[in-house]
Amino acid sequence: MTRKLFYLLLIPVIILGVLLWSPQKNVNASQVDRKTKLELQAYLHDHHINGIILVNGKKDQPVVLRNKLTTNPAQVVTPNALFPIGSLQKLITGVAVYQLVQKGELKWSTPLSKYYPQIQGSDQITLQQLMTHTSGLQNDGALPKKTLNNEQSQERFFLHHFKNTANHDWNYQDIDFEILGAIIRQRTHGGYYHYIKKTILKPLNHHQLKMVYQVKPRKVLQTMQPGMTWQMLSQAASLEIGAGDLLLSPLNYWNFIYHGVLSKPKLIKNFANQPKSQREAYFGGIYFQGTVIRANGSEPGYNCCFFADYKTKRTLMLFTNNIDYQTLRQTAEELYEIYYGEQIQP
Repeated sequence: MTRKLFYLLLIPVIILGVLLWSPQKNVNASQVDRKTKLELQAYLHDHHINGIILVNGKKDQPVVLRNKLTTNPAQVVTPNALFPIGSLQKLITGVAVYQLVQKGELKWSTPLSKYYPQIQGSDQITLQQLMTHTSGLQNDGALPKKTLNNEQSQERFFLHHFKNTANHDWNYQDIDFEILGAIIRQRTHGGYYHYIKKTILKPLNHHQLKMVYQVKPRKVLQTMQPGMTWQMLSQAASLEIGAGDLLLSPLNYWNFIYHGVLSKPKLIKNFANQPKSQREAYFGGIYFQGTVIRANGSEPGYNCCFFADYKTKRTLMLFTNNIDYQTLRQTAEELYEIYYGEQIQP
């Protein structure tokens, strides 16, 4: 073998060795292309949506697409303003429960009777069923006469306003995550809010993180929906410990998804493996469609949603204060098609 041929054969071996031994870097989603940004921006404008869309920018920071239909600064949606995230909070609760399971402080198979023996049939309900909305529990639709202002009063309220259908088919109900929020409060001894603030949401800006009963109306974004008031929101949201009583800025929620969920493949794998035998691919606050996780959030006068591909980290979020929930659902489907190039599976 000639020396020249020897070196020619050696070069590919060296290159392969470098590739095998190089440390693996975290996946960062590529910045969204200009054409897609223009399509998303046009959608907000053409559908008269007052709000913002967050999509992947450079590295792990989002690009914010805005559409403003008002000159009232109190009604302009901004990435750093407190926003009632509604059911998007369920994923935060789900991650908190998962963390306690990983620590051995909870088990998916733990019966609800361990914490609430007074609930009829609680010995036949597990934490796993609460996380998948297959508990058989159902809210009765009652609202408090005034804003509930602490976790104890929230617990007392939901314990008097539900029923057990004993049907363990999938049925989306806030009571499942209200109970999980209250169990987190009991299990951690410092309260639900204290626990998620100090652990799950620790890296975030805590000035942009409040429970609904901790803020004054003039300090928060005002809705543009006719007939909706902050009082209506605060009463409705205040009963939803763990399921809708949290206000978080859009940028904070982006960082929670990007760093607290998408960067934890073990968590996602655990969540994805749980609901395989049920009608809806749902667990811990999120729906699964292929490699995309998604959820909607709605409170009186405020609506939001997100999609995130946990393989590529390609993420889209919408926050708006001038459409209703049915419009949000249609909007979410159409934004998904623009961003991912496919339709949401029914």
